Amino acid sequence: MTRVRGESVAPGLAVGQVVLRGFAPEATGRRIAADEIETELNRLRDALQKSRAQIEEIKQKQSDGLGEAERHIFDAHLAYLGDAMFVTEIESQVLQERLSVREAVQAVFAKYDRIFQLVESDLLRRRASDLRDVATRLLRNLEADAVRGAAAPTGPYILAARRLTTADMFNLDNEKVEGIVAEEGGMSSHAAILARGMGIPTVTGIRDLPRLLRDGDLVVLDASAGELVTSPDDTTLAEGTIGAQRWKASKAQAPVASDLSRHLTRDGTPVRVLGSCGSAGEADLVRTFGMEGIGLFRTELQFLVEKARPSEDSLVSSYRQVIESQHGRPVSFRLLDASPTTLGLEQRHQERNPAMGQRGVRGLLAQKDVLRLQLRAILRAAAGASGVAVLVPFVTSVWELQRVKAALLEERVALKKAGVATASDVELAPVIEVPAAAMSLGALLTESDFAVVAVDDLQAHLLAADRDNASVREYHEMVHPAVFEVLARLAKDAERRNKPLILFGESAADPARVPFYLGVGYRSFSIAPVRLRSVLRVMHRYSIDECRRVSARILEAPRTLDVQKVLVNLEVE
Repeated sequence: MTRVRGESVAPGLAVGQVVLRGFAPEATGRRIAADEIETELNRLRDALQKSRAQIEEIKQKQSDGLGEAERHIFDAHLAYLGDAMFVTEIESQVLQERLSVREAVQAVFAKYDRIFQLVESDLLRRRASDLRDVATRLLRNLEADAVRGAAAPTGPYILAARRLTTADMFNLDNEKVEGIVAEEGGMSSHAAILARGMGIPTVTGIRDLPRLLRDGDLVVLDASAGELVTSPDDTTLAEGTIGAQRWKASKAQAPVASDLSRHLTRDGTPVRVLGSCGSAGEADLVRTFGMEGIGLFRTELQFLVEKARPSEDSLVSSYRQVIESQHGRPVSFRLLDASPTTLGLEQRHQERNPAMGQRGVRGLLAQKDVLRLQLRAILRAAAGASGVAVLVPFVTSVWELQRVKAALLEERVALKKAGVATASDVELAPVIEVPAAAMSLGALLTESDFAVVAVDDLQAHLLAADRDNASVREYHEMVHPAVFEVLARLAKDAERRNKPLILFGESAADPARVPFYLGVGYRSFSIAPVRLRSVLRVMHRYSIDECRRVSARILEAPRTLDVQKVLVNLEVE
């Protein structure tokens, strides 16, 4: 039995046989004969037609399970398949270079991929991901005979792929993908967004999968922990099977009247558990799982999947759908947390490090039309509703918050003068993810209604470790005493000013850390819906006094190793 760690993209637990995809031999450069050209071009036309038909069928089948923005991802794929330049380049490789159509697709994709990856634009890199999905689907259809000849799994299976792509997630011949493990693929790719929205346990960043796995191998995929277990022993397999069954049951479980009353610690202390999501499908999960509203809704998806900037009306429609899905529960929209480069907006100078550049509120203040577009859309969508808030990302100082606050007021006044229905009141809150904001929380709270602590990003900035960079993963996952000290200080600052503080992120749902959070005073969490039950189990297990003792032990621990010992002891108690 071997345990291999990767990056968790979508949480959950799955057990099944492995099916390897995307590990076909690389192009050999073999030239075809002149009399083979027409046959190869016909194969290309057939593969293009089949690929378009498959995507249309997927859109239709997934119309209820996916939101509008998620379905636009497939529109982007259809656009590539109908792109005359893309298709002509493939045909040219067959006609002029005498490559087989399979190798022509690989050559054209490799060219575009190199171009996209050389630029610093995250938007172009996402387009490279879409193009990769399209190329993968074309190759799968070109290799259809070989695939059909391969041994097919007899039941639900774990997809093991070189790259995380939608082409393999949506397999019309066998819709039994229970989990996905891939060598490559980031948290923000469209395939990752769809995996989270559909609740498919997914892990990326595990290298040399063909060396670790063979078709038909039985594995346990614990995506919540970012772990793949190969050749599991009987005990691990039994535990994994039971866990996977519980996972599927939790996804399908309908809301019950007692859900809200269960958000309590063992001694009856109420804890507000909100959902984090980024699409209409995930918003529906928030309600289905009986959560108390949406603590953070990511608004980037609609900007990323459309070639042109979305219109105000389309944003209003999307945001209103999210608000209505919660049936009166609160909804907080995080403004675009992206750089102008990411969104394909004009920028005078190319940034060497966009993650530390004009992202979040900085980019929005530099592109005021985008900021005001979002604010107007939220105000219009929230007309007649209550509990709607605007979250301001990547805040470092009070003046940034004040400028967004002023713009929000100005847009509300303008809408009223124009006779457009608008929200009577929308709350405003900063997202605390930069150490400077954490150190000045008190001042920020004087200008806001509450604050959201993005614990993963704050930890990444405190430890100077990118959570999406596998080479420094151990630093980001480090339980550094400084991180816990800062989180405790934030809770105290908010308590002194009597303002709510919401803890957001994957680490906010870490069962090992939840007692610490409760012990230092956090009473509101915003987590992925699929993480709810694991958090509730911890809450039900501890009283607040016990949590305070746990947090005191962690804050007294001088070294990372000492903190780790406290957390490990909690897991075995």
